[in-house]
Amino acid sequence: MLNIMPSGHFALHRTAAVVLLAFAAHWVHATQASRTSTAAAPLVIEELGKGTFTLDGPWQFHPGDDPAWASPAFDSSDWEQLSADQPWGKQGHAHLTGFAWYRCTIALNRPVGAPQEFSLLVPKIHDAYEIYWNGSLIGRNGKLPPHPVWYISQPMQTFELDHADLDHVELGQVLGQVQHGVLAVRVWKAPLFSDDSGEIGGFDAAPLIGSSEAIATAKAANEFQWLRSRQLHFGANLLCAVIAFLSFLLWLRAPGRWVLFWMAGFALTQPAILLLVNAHLGWPYSVAMGAAQPLAAMQDVSLWFLLLWLLSLHENRGLCRVTRILACIYTVNSALDGVLVALTWNPQWAGLAQVSDAVLTVFSVLFEAFPLVLVGYALFQRKRFDSTRWLVATLAFLDEAIFVFSNIVKQGRQFTGWSIAEKIDSPLFFVDGNGISLSTLAGTLLLAAIVYAVYNSVREDQRRQDTLEREKMELLHESHRMRHHAEHDGLTGLWNHRVIVERLREEMNRSIRDGTPLSVILADVDHFKKVNDSFGHVAGDLILKEIGAVLTRTLRPYDYVGRYGGEEFLLILPNCGMETALIRGEQLREAVQSARILDGETMLQVTASFGVASAFRSHYEAETVIRAVDAALYRAKSSGRNCVVQAEMETAVCES
Repeated sequence: MLNIMPSGHFALHRTAAVVLLAFAAHWVHATQASRTSTAAAPLVIEELGKGTFTLDGPWQFHPGDDPAWASPAFDSSDWEQLSADQPWGKQGHAHLTGFAWYRCTIALNRPVGAPQEFSLLVPKIHDAYEIYWNGSLIGRNGKLPPHPVWYISQPMQTFELDHADLDHVELGQVLGQVQHGVLAVRVWKAPLFSDDSGEIGGFDAAPLIGSSEAIATAKAANEFQWLRSRQLHFGANLLCAVIAFLSFLLWLRAPGRWVLFWMAGFALTQPAILLLVNAHLGWPYSVAMGAAQPLAAMQDVSLWFLLLWLLSLHENRGLCRVTRILACIYTVNSALDGVLVALTWNPQWAGLAQVSDAVLTVFSVLFEAFPLVLVGYALFQRKRFDSTRWLVATLAFLDEAIFVFSNIVKQGRQFTGWSIAEKIDSPLFFVDGNGISLSTLAGTLLLAAIVYAVYNSVREDQRRQDTLEREKMELLHESHRMRHHAEHDGLTGLWNHRVIVERLREEMNRSIRDGTPLSVILADVDHFKKVNDSFGHVAGDLILKEIGAVLTRTLRPYDYVGRYGGEEFLLILPNCGMETALIRGEQLREAVQSARILDGETMLQVTASFGVASAFRSHYEAETVIRAVDAALYRAKSSGRNCVVQAEMETAVCES
């Protein structure tokens, strides 16, 4: 068909097509120009008395920086128009960082009797900014480069709009009750990190203008609403702080229970991060995030060791060694990641810091997945858990899976545009205005399960320790009983032959070493065989027990008495010379003679003979002394019994 068509007809069609294309291009250009180059008409605020007005726009917007843009005489009509109710990242300027300006011309129609001064209430602006009213700087938040300071969490800011300098400004002329002014906001957005969405920057919400009283009321209402919407969050973190404090105190009382130490670390980090990041305390971003990174690592590491103890994996030395090594590496990695926060704003280091942040984030995600490895290993080893430990394992796996997945999809979302992380963090339901997200719910359930499991673990440990202590006391008591039987005479309860001779050796050595006197007495019950023959061996045993008791009562507390054998008793008197020993022997003899022993209805009375030795030489041994007092005792028996005889002496002290 085209081959037979006249050439003139073909040229006409081509000309028409060119005209249509040119018209379309002109129409598109005109449409864009109408969007981006609309003249900046004043924002008229009617009857602004004691109330407030939302400055949602349109605002003239332009990336870049020029101090002249603050002047009310500057023509910003060719700037793009944006609203102030959402960040510039959601209005066609994703990934925009650095400087940008907002300008808004305001016409205040102030009724009669309205306040002369007005205030401005500014919500969150990312990240640092300055506010100009008719070319004059009226306030700032943070500091702009070259040494920027910006805040991660703080309440809305209030600035006063001064009308005193409007007379010399053309746009600030007072026309009746109508006042004009230009509000300019100079904004600096910090460079993006690996998990930033790229959709933030500039205004988060539109500012308010109104009287000082109205702005103060609006700010108080906003802060009240902010507190109310986070009361459950703050309450949970306060509970975490209490749990951490109590766990740490209990660990100080029992340092061997490391599960309490790791419980304190796990519970403490969350309220600490809250105070740094979400409590409106005005921490600089570099300080808050730089400290929050190691704290988050501390929470993860504490969870690792909690799982080691609660899942009975701490008995595996190899796994514990690997966990300790990974904990050290993770802590250093998080500390470096926190340092990068302070370097990213500097253009000289921004590129390197962002690349390093991405690399360190990869390692952080791997470390954050380590609890999944621990839970999987416990299941692979077929550990026998009770219901509490099974609950901890299940919730730990669920919470960490959500956390790791959320962090993975957040990485690079400024390039991928994935919004699944926001859906994970968005509330599932509300309780009295407090949003409860999936991650919050999983974390809260995990904390409750861990607290209960730690409580059960401590209680079980205490029960086992009490059992061990009871068994230890029983063994100690049995040991003491066996030792008592091994060292004491079974009938009289006095030291037995072996022990009393050992005591004699010890006291002789001490006496010779210290140069102190020492005396030894050997006593024997008179006619004891006749007692056994006449009254029986039971009566004889009773006499020996009573004589032993009499001797013990008569001696000093630091003297020794033991059953040497049969009816013989060996007494050791430290710090006692011969003269005193003879007197003491006489007292003992009288005490034995005066004793009245009842065997049923039979009154038994016995006497005893005593041999006394003292003033030992250094080469004497215990056996030598015993032979000496035994010889003296023999002489006492030969002298009529019931008397006291000095060893190696021919005279005897007998009862007159």
